[in-house]
Amino acid sequence: MNCSQLFSIVKAGPAVWEVRHEITDELAGIIQRTPRGFVVRNDQRQQIGSFDSITSALQGLYEAA
Repeated sequence: MNCSQLFSIVKAGPAVWEVRHEITDELAGIIQRTPRGFVVRNDQRQQIGSFDSITSALQGLYEAA
């Protein structure tokens, strides 16, 4: 099972996406596109990191959980 099967991504605004748990539909985090890449925050709004792609951002969110 890969990260894209664990999460669903919902558009939340310009260059911002909510990441939700696929099974429970609970908020897992937020991805925001910035000039530095894709910044990921967890459900407590704490920054996890900056990544080159949304796929890498999902992996980072998964590993931080």
